[in-house]
Amino acid sequence: MTRPFEHPSIGQLRDLVAGRLPGAPDDDVDQATDLPWLWLIRRARPTEVGRGILTPSACLLVQGRKEMLVGQQVLHYGPGSYVQAGVAMPVSGRVVEADGTHPYYGIRIDIDPKEVAAFVLEMGLALPVPAADPPAVTVERADDALLDTFVRVLRLLDTPRDVPVIGRLLKQELIYRMVTGPGGATLSLGVTGGQRERAVGEAINWIRNHYNEPLSIDALARAVHLSPSVLHRRFKAATVMSPLQYQKQVRLLEARKRLMSSDVEAASVAYEVGYESPSQFSREYRRLFGASPIRDAEQLRRQPRPTDI
Repeated sequence: MTRPFEHPSIGQLRDLVAGRLPGAPDDDVDQATDLPWLWLIRRARPTEVGRGILTPSACLLVQGRKEMLVGQQVLHYGPGSYVQAGVAMPVSGRVVEADGTHPYYGIRIDIDPKEVAAFVLEMGLALPVPAADPPAVTVERADDALLDTFVRVLRLLDTPRDVPVIGRLLKQELIYRMVTGPGGATLSLGVTGGQRERAVGEAINWIRNHYNEPLSIDALARAVHLSPSVLHRRFKAATVMSPLQYQKQVRLLEARKRLMSSDVEAASVAYEVGYESPSQFSREYRRLFGASPIRDAEQLRRQPRPTDI
């Protein structure tokens, strides 16, 4: 596997990540750090498609290649690019390029939308309001300043006593670099947008918190102070799916988690996540995951998959 010309900071980051991950290079690892919002990831080989909820976060790829399916849109990215999510999104993803000599390396930071809002308001940042509805997930190219900030974040781990203070400042710098970058609207729309833009985030949060309840678009639209047609249009522009499709994905992913964690009947799980018909649940589960609920859970228990997307 040959590498084209790369930014010097990518080489530094690759070495810093590799030096902080335990085990052999052909081991898959999700490594927590002394910074509770920072994770280091290694995959030794291409992975099968994983499905899950991508929570608000940004993941910088420093070696290997990956692809992600958001709705019907496929995002491809490689070293020096980062995927960012402004809201929780059901997605599918897989590593498409990695081997024992050149593993996939990623650096993930967890982002609280309230943290972004507080920072933007405290600093009085004048962020541009986008002309169109920005997507909930984007892939962006990291510039020199953002790469340099990531380098300083990883080097900070060498001085544990500085982590509590300097770590907070460096995370603020990461947020600043991303919200003022080309794709910053994805992370800052809830702050810079108007009532309609914030309403989409409120609708997403309501569905995630009440996924097992019947969903009435009219009632949801009233709750977030939009007309049903405007809510549907703006929701789909942000998430590449309708509110009902979003709810279905959240229900099925939650069902999969419950089936994997314990020996339970598929019908019981179907009712727990909000389905009225176990047969409909099984059909939709098979359509999304490629196997019946019980068979899929059995396969996953035998071959645990990494939690990252």
